[in-house]
Amino acid sequence: MKLKQLATPANLELAWRRITTGGNHQYKRYFRPLYVAYEVAFDANLADLRKRLEGGSFTPRQPERVYLPKASGLHRPLSLLHIEDQIVLQAFANLAAKKLYPRRQPLQFKVVFSNILQRDSSIFFFKRWQETYASFQRRIQKHYDAGLRWVGDFDLAAFYDTVSHDLLLKTIYPRTPSNGDMDWLRQCLATWSSEKAASRHGHGIPQGPLASDFLAECFLLPIDQALQKTPGYTRYVDDVRLFGKTEDDVRAAIIQLERRCREHGLIPQSGKFAVKHAATVQEAMGMLPSIGDPQRSSTPARVPVPRARARELFLTSLGGKPYRVRDKTRLRYVLYRAEPDPEVLKLVCGLVPHHPEHADAFFAYLARFSPRKPITRLCLSLIDKNPYAYVRGEAWLNLAGRLEGKRPLDASTRAGLVKRAITIAKKQRPENFTETLGACHFLAVAEVVEGKRYSRFLNFQPALLQAFVSDVLPDTAFAVDGAAESYLKASAFEPGISICARVHAMGLGPATFNIKPSALTSQVRNTMEALGTIPVKGGPVDPIAELIEARYEVSSAPKSWHTLLGEDYVHALGLLKLADAAFKSGFSYWLANQNSFHHAIFLALQQHLNATGHAAARSFKNKNGELLDLGVMLDASSPFSKACPVVADCFRDMNNRRNHLPNSHPYDKKSAAPSKHLTAKERNRFVHDLKAALPVFVGLMP
Repeated sequence: MKLKQLATPANLELAWRRITTGGNHQYKRYFRPLYVAYEVAFDANLADLRKRLEGGSFTPRQPERVYLPKASGLHRPLSLLHIEDQIVLQAFANLAAKKLYPRRQPLQFKVVFSNILQRDSSIFFFKRWQETYASFQRRIQKHYDAGLRWVGDFDLAAFYDTVSHDLLLKTIYPRTPSNGDMDWLRQCLATWSSEKAASRHGHGIPQGPLASDFLAECFLLPIDQALQKTPGYTRYVDDVRLFGKTEDDVRAAIIQLERRCREHGLIPQSGKFAVKHAATVQEAMGMLPSIGDPQRSSTPARVPVPRARARELFLTSLGGKPYRVRDKTRLRYVLYRAEPDPEVLKLVCGLVPHHPEHADAFFAYLARFSPRKPITRLCLSLIDKNPYAYVRGEAWLNLAGRLEGKRPLDASTRAGLVKRAITIAKKQRPENFTETLGACHFLAVAEVVEGKRYSRFLNFQPALLQAFVSDVLPDTAFAVDGAAESYLKASAFEPGISICARVHAMGLGPATFNIKPSALTSQVRNTMEALGTIPVKGGPVDPIAELIEARYEVSSAPKSWHTLLGEDYVHALGLLKLADAAFKSGFSYWLANQNSFHHAIFLALQQHLNATGHAAARSFKNKNGELLDLGVMLDASSPFSKACPVVADCFRDMNNRRNHLPNSHPYDKKSAAPSKHLTAKERNRFVHDLKAALPVFVGLMP
């Protein structure tokens, strides 16, 4: 491998696109706002990253780890890599994919069915798992129909943690001698696979990023090639199925497989090993690995399941006395789609302590309820005695939502929780990252309620934790010597870029915090320059016009957005930049910021229309001199809506949909139904409408 190949602009950009379009939703949910923030100044940030890679100044950073409970009582670790470490890892995986494609292609959809690659230049790294998993099932059906009724289940213990870096690199680059670039890559892998700098070692790949899923496939390639002619050899990730006509056939194949695995330092999981005779194809299918993996659980809007049907399905996923989970796939299906139901809620509250492996699904369901005493009691009990940091962290996040609004926590309970949260924030135990994240989130929200500077406890937290809490930082954290100042001064850039949008929206800048722009990390400085927070000499004459023409194919010439917006130009530009950055990777973020941009330009337009006595002019302040909401100004009966229905209808529809996003209102005010994220189909419809509305809007500008 040559570092110059890894650091080409095309490869780095492809790496970024594959990260932001990946299907590893549970991993990405931590980073989604950071991805949007990095995208705001993407070209400048990527150019800067490339310079550091080529100049030898790029240094990999230690990841944070999230430990997800498993049904066995053990954990599945997620390694939360810093943003640019994710890019570099994916860029390496891109090169590995090209290098190994000729060797892997003959095995795909024949013996290997997991993490199948898309085309070389596709921004989607893998084919849809639904497609590859269906092929896996069809292959098993074919084996069964061919009379291969004996099945051996073979699983690997701690597979990702035992991948040898040397063997991995030799598999990908068998003829490349050790050199400086390969040594640098080993250093990166050693950093990303270990929890502490002092415990770096030569094995393991970070779980969570899509790139690691493919590197794991690379590591298993020699084993796949060795067993490809073995009848019935079938693999999906690290779950191997061996089919044979007799029990001895299967055992002979298992002996060969075990020997190959041990040669690669892989450890068979004896507790899961079994050879069985499948009397029916359903029995063979029942031995498949679970597809209910939360790493692949999708977060976009799903079709809701009606209350009665959801209750029926939920009950069939349980069994025993007391109830325990029997069908985890069905249980998770219901929890992510069911409407709030008091009967299901009772069952969920009883199941959470006994099934920590489904904590993400349980808490996603609990979040759909308005404040309820049973939920509060459950969360208080969990943070008090549950042994899993992940579960305690989810409980803290839920309790943070009970600090404000209807039926908030009473003062005594709140005070006790604040004290406990401070104790957790002071400990900074790496293995309890999710609990500390939940406690710090709670403290940031409590600062608004209590009026005390609890956000100061964020000053000494890990960089990624600071960034993950940025969305709930109170305004008081942006005072001099507040948490925001420590964010901007952090050596890692993630905390700084996570608050750039807030700094911009509040009309602040580096000078507010006595920081020179040159003292900011390059990524933070790039983002602030893109938003207009830091002036840039020689920048585009009208960047708003350029962005609108590039995204919506609408020319503003000869009109000027500077003339329309005046001193509010920079603010409006920042909103449009944030919207454009989220266009591909965060549809709901796109709509929220695009709608705010509409609000800013609509107010400016109304000032112009009122000054010129235009028929589309309408009042934009109430009798107290306060600005009206955008929805009020776009009322269908207003003069503007009647004079310019194309603009008004488009802006009104987008504003209404924005009000039903989870980050605007968690529930519909009338129906109390949970709010839903914007879908790609909805975004595309709004884009179509904007392409018609914006030319009309521009025509009204001065």
